[in-house]
Amino acid sequence: MAIRTRLTGLTPEDERVLRAVGAHLGSLASRDLKARCADGVEHDAGRWAARKRELTAGSSARWAGSITRTSHDQWALARRSQQAHVESLQAGVRTLERRLALPLGAKGARREPGGYRSHEEWFAKSRRLGVLKDRLAAVRADRDSGTVHVVLGGRGC
Repeated sequence: MAIRTRLTGLTPEDERVLRAVGAHLGSLASRDLKARCADGVEHDAGRWAARKRELTAGSSARWAGSITRTSHDQWALARRSQQAHVESLQAGVRTLERRLALPLGAKGARREPGGYRSHEEWFAKSRRLGVLKDRLAAVRADRDSGTVHVVLGGRGC
C-alpha cells in the first residue's frame, strides 16, 4: 500500500517520526504478507483473526485490519495472475504442438498458422515447446500447492 502526498510545513522532527512510523508499519505489512502467503489456500477466518491479533500488538486494531486486508488482496491478485499465466502457457503449448504436428511448409487455413518453414525453425520451436512445458509444470505445481510469488515494491517513479 502506498499513499503519495506532499506534506508542507514539516519540521525535521516530524519527518523523522513519519519515516519511523512508515518503516514500522511497512515491516508489519511485510511480515503479514509472508504469513498470508505461507497459509496458501488453507487460509480461513480464524487464521485471519490470529494474524490481526498478532499485528494489533504492534499497532492499532485499525491499522492491523488494514494491513491484513491489504495482504489478503495482494495474495488474491497474485493467485489471479498465476492462473492467467497458466492459461497463457497452455495456449502457447497448444499452438506449438499444433504447428509442430503439421508438415514443413504446410499452408495455413483461415486464421490458423501453417507448418514451420524449415527444419531449423521446427527444431528451435520443438526446443521452445520443452521449455514451456517445464515452466507450465512448475507454475501448476505452485498453483496446486497454493504457493504464490509476490514481490514488494516496483518501478521507481
